[in-house]
Amino acid sequence: MTMYGLRHPLLVRTAAGAALTGLLAGIPAILLIFFWPIDLPTFDDLATPGEPIVIKTLLLATVWTCWALFALAVTVELVGTLRAQRSQVRLPFQRLAAYLITTITVAATAPIAAPRALIPAAAIAATSTEIHDHPATAALDKGEAAKPYVTYVVQSRDTLWTIAEKQLGDPMRYRDIIALNQGRTMNDGRPFTQGEWLQAGCTLHLPADARKPEPTRLRTHTVTSGETLWGISKQHLGKGIQYKKIFKLNKGRPQPGGTRLTDPDVLEPGWRLILPKHGRATQKTKSVHRRTLQRHAAKPTHRTPSSHHSEDPPSFRTSSSPLATETEPSSRDIAPPHPATGTIALRPVLNPASPHPPAEPAPQIPRPAAVATSAEVVMLPQGGMMALSFAAGIAVALAATRLHRRRRLPAPTIDEPVSVLAPEPQSPAVRVLEQAHRNSDPEAAPPDDFELVSSAFEIDPPVTLKAGMRNDDPVHLPLSGLNLALTGSGADDCIRAIILDLLAQADAHRASIIIPIQDAERWFGATITTLTNHLPELHLTATLDEAINHFEEQLVGRRGLLQDYEANDIQQLRQAEPGEPLPALLLATCCPDGHPYLDTLLTMTAHLGLGAVLTGHSPSGTTCELDQNHHVTEATGPMATELDNVTLFHLPPDAATSVLHTLATGNGMPTEHPEQLADLPIPPPSTTPQPVRFTLLGEPAIDVRGTPVDLTRRTKALELFVLLALHPKGLDREEICERLWPDLEETLASYRFHAALKDLRTALRDASTPDDKKAHFIERSGKTYRIEPQHIDVDLWSFHQALAEARTATNAQEKLTALETAASLCLGQLCKGLKYDWLDQDHRWPLTIASIKALLQLGALHEHAGHDERALEIYDQACALDPDMESAARSTIRLLTTLGRTDEARQRARQLKARLNALGVTPSPETQTVLKQLNGPSNPPYRL
Repeated sequence: MTMYGLRHPLLVRTAAGAALTGLLAGIPAILLIFFWPIDLPTFDDLATPGEPIVIKTLLLATVWTCWALFALAVTVELVGTLRAQRSQVRLPFQRLAAYLITTITVAATAPIAAPRALIPAAAIAATSTEIHDHPATAALDKGEAAKPYVTYVVQSRDTLWTIAEKQLGDPMRYRDIIALNQGRTMNDGRPFTQGEWLQAGCTLHLPADARKPEPTRLRTHTVTSGETLWGISKQHLGKGIQYKKIFKLNKGRPQPGGTRLTDPDVLEPGWRLILPKHGRATQKTKSVHRRTLQRHAAKPTHRTPSSHHSEDPPSFRTSSSPLATETEPSSRDIAPPHPATGTIALRPVLNPASPHPPAEPAPQIPRPAAVATSAEVVMLPQGGMMALSFAAGIAVALAATRLHRRRRLPAPTIDEPVSVLAPEPQSPAVRVLEQAHRNSDPEAAPPDDFELVSSAFEIDPPVTLKAGMRNDDPVHLPLSGLNLALTGSGADDCIRAIILDLLAQADAHRASIIIPIQDAERWFGATITTLTNHLPELHLTATLDEAINHFEEQLVGRRGLLQDYEANDIQQLRQAEPGEPLPALLLATCCPDGHPYLDTLLTMTAHLGLGAVLTGHSPSGTTCELDQNHHVTEATGPMATELDNVTLFHLPPDAATSVLHTLATGNGMPTEHPEQLADLPIPPPSTTPQPVRFTLLGEPAIDVRGTPVDLTRRTKALELFVLLALHPKGLDREEICERLWPDLEETLASYRFHAALKDLRTALRDASTPDDKKAHFIERSGKTYRIEPQHIDVDLWSFHQALAEARTATNAQEKLTALETAASLCLGQLCKGLKYDWLDQDHRWPLTIASIKALLQLGALHEHAGHDERALEIYDQACALDPDMESAARSTIRLLTTLGRTDEARQRARQLKARLNALGVTPSPETQTVLKQLNGPSNPPYRL
């Protein structure tokens, strides 16, 4: 507890009580002792306002009036506190009164050093969790759909009459509740008996037609001609000034026709705009909605499991990715890791409406009964299990890492040798998570890094937490008011998963996590202290007391804000003041025997966006006993029903450390990875013309003596061709099967390999002339398969050969000729449009970086030679290949400025500004220097 520097609860209680007593009793005592009786001024005195007696009387009247208003405010706050309801009356000094009473209430109910066994049972029974009020919390799990009842957690001051009125629509139906619960053993161990007091936190069975929360749906608006963001905001949100919310939600999102919203003043007909979840309804609208709920409260409703985009994330500090939001569960199932490779297998499920079975069914592999598998789960090779939405957050972090490195890559000097570098190795857990995200939508085209990161920005803080799986259904827990304790052999792994899942969504002040440093090192190792500068929403405190102090300050501050904005909960407050930083706050710590004071604080967080998760026991929260498979074997407390028989998400230490490092690099943390060359071993050039031309740079294309060969229907044949082209020395069959069919058993994978090889050879021979039909095209030497260079010309090999000649050139002209050859081959990114996991992670971006460095070096050579127009063409080619590399855009702007073509330079600067703004980053110092030259005295100013 902290109040102006005081930390001990007894001191805080004394200080707050003394302040309140002094204001209520001290002021009138002083006035009565020193200024009583009051000498009232006469009419003659009033005629002269400057008389001392008049001034004295006015001052006394002012003091007495202020004291009376403060006393009335204290009375109103006391009544509201006793009734557990926010007061609707607004008076002067009410903020001060609310602060003092809140402080006294918290301190007075907190045991100073009482052991867990001495905490009064009445204090625990009076806890109000109120988790059922949140729309994201389901009252009925899918696995319980067949039960003739739903569950309800009793709140403070609940009666059977009020529960029947709120949940069933008819207070007289309290008899139905009695009939369902008569004789049941409640959470406190006593049987339910008619006439006994209801205990807060106990779980009641209600009839199956009890009111259930409505599922969250995404609200959209289609723009028509003449509409503005102001008018749309006024129509849907009640106020035109709220247009900024709509602009933030839709900024940079792809629209029909390929355009994007970048200017709030420019809208095009046909655009689909996402609207904020809730508008500010008028009182009349609220009354109508309330009456509608009352009329339909007794009617049964049906829930369909759906994803909730607000809690999934990621940003690359940890935003959540919209690519995995607001979608129905995929029709693919995820198999356990392969015993040898540790990779996951996506098993297609037969669609009754589809006339064709899936092409490549995966074999059924037995799995432990305690581990749930679903389309929303990713099984990690090191033994972890996480939600698919978490995989989306890791994919965004990896994309942000690549963007950051490419964006700040310096332009090479003229003499610098340009080579293709090997990518930084990834841990198995991170690699599997990225693959799972890419495979989550097999029909969608692979998004580039810019689209993945820019579309992942989310402004709404997460509301719920994906805790685990029951059978094939995800289990969500509300973050606001969360009081969850885990104990058992698997508790630490589950705590890691909860922390990292929230940290992946912590960008843009969406979430904040507090951990005492000793607990953080226990869960993530000593290296976590070096990562905090690049994880701004992760706060490490020296001690548990400091963590609780910070938690309490947030609690008191948010209660004051609710009072100021007349809001009932944190959701209303965020809507009333969107600029106020109110992230979801989670305290994670280790308390083997519980912490009485923290437990008292948690009883007041149900509507404040605060929660806590700990290893140990929680007196008034929910405590779960876990086995070694992270399965809840026993649960007690308010959320026992929700967590019973659930397998919680979990991460082992090594996987958690690698994921944490990935999130930090996504926020710009540099890595010390030694550079390793990855240039291809080019086979000797053929002495005869090659009939087959295989183009990989850009969209892949195959032609045999000018005749195109289409392999779009033979997808594995094309993938095999690409894989062998990237390994000119060849690969053996096992290596090929491991990359192309990692989830299949060896015999079946070998069968698929030979089928793909036959398809590839058949397609090439069918398009060949009679003289070429005898060629194998793919030759075998022992166990190694490779492309025959005498029959197939691969542009990628020619590109690597040109880079090698540029590195060994003895003069500028030789280097210029070699780099021109390389530039003529750079028609786009490697295999543009193809979606191969091994291609993206190991080959595509290293080759793109080498290509742009070669183009920038070639442009610099042309500048030195005075060929400015050719240099501009080369720089434009580099910008088209990767618009996110600042060195390429900077070279173009600099050269245009030097040539006096300021209009074109400003246009390029605007394009650079738009992309940087979409990523939320600032230009590098080198780019800022070039822009200052553009804004020089001889040029009209242009500012980013």
